[in-house]
Amino acid sequence: MVQETVVEDYFDLTIDIPVIKYYIRFTLESGTVTEVFPSHNDIMDNDCIEIDSDMADDLLIGVKTLSSIKVDISKTPFKILENQDYDLVLTKIDNVLHRVIEKKWSNISKPDIQITYSRKEEELVFKINPSLKEMSWPGEKEMIFLITGYNDPNNLKEMIKFSIDELVAYPQKFKCKLRSKFSIFTRRLFSNYTLEIK
Repeated sequence: MVQETVVEDYFDLTIDIPVIKYYIRFTLESGTVTEVFPSHNDIMDNDCIEIDSDMADDLLIGVKTLSSIKVDISKTPFKILENQDYDLVLTKIDNVLHRVIEKKWSNISKPDIQITYSRKEEELVFKINPSLKEMSWPGEKEMIFLITGYNDPNNLKEMIKFSIDELVAYPQKFKCKLRSKFSIFTRRLFSNYTLEIK
């Protein structure tokens, strides 16, 4: 019978694993976040802030969008502010017509787009939520609103068009004589719209 002797050699092996840090880049003028990225090096740029890996993961996989956070540039050191009202985050465009709900039937307290119709002035006014004015986004910017018979998108009375940039610059006002009940339909570029008839 042959006996085997096992000799185990132990080595003191130390491996330096590089630490990955995550950063966001932002504009120094407005604090708008423009980028999230990893780095093995310390980034000392004035327009970058280190963030924790959990926030980085949320931003990279889309649980949070870049527009849902902002940097408070009012004082140093700069701090990250998270927008807890996720109703204000832009949604993906779709080509389905959505009816704008009247404010009195809606539980939306802070609409992205507020539409007001004055029967006395015969005027439609479109306003954007002030918290969205600093946001920037790529892609489609044309906003189209169909003024129709009540709850009937096929009974078109008026069609109104303007761009998001025009709406951000100033409220859009249109003379429109709408004595009977009516509805407004639109392709949604934003999450929440309300209509108030006075």
